[in-house]
Amino acid sequence: MASFYKVKIENTISHTYREVVVLADRTEVALRGCGLSKEELPEIERINPLDLGLGLISAYKSPNAADLADFYDGLVQCLNIGTTMVESLGIVSVQQPSPYFRGVIGRIVHDMSAGVSMSEAMGKHPRVFSKPTIAIIRAGETSGDLKSVLSALARSEERYNRIASKIRGAMYYPAIVCVVTFFAVMFIGLKLVPQISKMYDSFHATLPLPTKMVLWFSQMARTQPLFWVVLVGGIVYLAMNLKRIMESDFFIRLALRIPVLGELLRKTMIARAFRVLSMLLSGGIRVGTAFEITALATGFSDFRNSFLDSGKRIVSGDELHIAFTHNKHLFGSNGDRYIAYLRLAAHTGAAGDILNRVAANLEDDIEKQTDVLQRLIEPILLGMIAVIVGGVILAVYYPIFNLGSVLNKH
Repeated sequence: MASFYKVKIENTISHTYREVVVLADRTEVALRGCGLSKEELPEIERINPLDLGLGLISAYKSPNAADLADFYDGLVQCLNIGTTMVESLGIVSVQQPSPYFRGVIGRIVHDMSAGVSMSEAMGKHPRVFSKPTIAIIRAGETSGDLKSVLSALARSEERYNRIASKIRGAMYYPAIVCVVTFFAVMFIGLKLVPQISKMYDSFHATLPLPTKMVLWFSQMARTQPLFWVVLVGGIVYLAMNLKRIMESDFFIRLALRIPVLGELLRKTMIARAFRVLSMLLSGGIRVGTAFEITALATGFSDFRNSFLDSGKRIVSGDELHIAFTHNKHLFGSNGDRYIAYLRLAAHTGAAGDILNRVAANLEDDIEKQTDVLQRLIEPILLGMIAVIVGGVILAVYYPIFNLGSVLNKH
């Protein structure tokens, strides 16, 4: 069971102090996670989570793309000056804002000090490091060029953070409107619709179908506690499992069918796969092993199976572009374009450089498409909200407009 540890650290040379809070399962891990140097002496104590005050809100926070980009970039900078990986991890842990992430780094350092590989140690924390990321780290260990891999991951996370920031920026206003719309619909359903229903019942009139649907919703919300249990439970479940759901094969297959977004996702996976494959082939890794690692890095079973099949075909004697021709569906509507790049790579004998160039071009296309998506998201969501609100208003007010005809019948 993880606990919060507060570590008070004295620098024996400058006699200055600093305090670090780490979320860890044991004292040794907490000390690893606070980035101790040789000239520092720690005093550690377990503390109550409530002692963190408002800091408890972010204490369990997983690192976002920006945090991970800083993490990988920090490791590269440390490695550039000759520090070991274990020492580098200790240094970058000090820069992390989250006690949870410090604890994760402390656990990785602890495991690596016991002889576990970096990819295996990171693989124990799927909440922070995805399967594709672990596969890419393993590729760097296999090729012997882990520093280049970390640098590539840093650039990838920075690019992803820019893309995600653009999408989040486009979502803020519609999200606020969605919340206001939800409360407005709840107010209409709980307050206005029941009164209209009573009025119509007094005239023995039949409500139109849209009004019946809103009335049913109102009845459920007012009389069925299970409705709120399911609603709140569903929201909490989605919030806690959103990352796992978004990485599932079902969600990815569904997302790939969505215009614009599907093409964006497909290019992202292809760019990641090509960059990993480029790095492995350039590092002299055997073709079969390179394709196996790349298949793991895709993070999607359809892509994984296609890369494994292509790798087997190449090992059997097929050229690069011929092997991928059998799996051209992997590339969607732009399959011929990618096959042409692969043919060039096969004929020039510079597969690594060509694949790396294609990955870079794809990443540029992704950013351009994200700008288009950003401009489309807001009007699409607002249009959907307008339809919902308009439908509810019609369901509520149509019976009132029709009240004259009901009175004439009586």
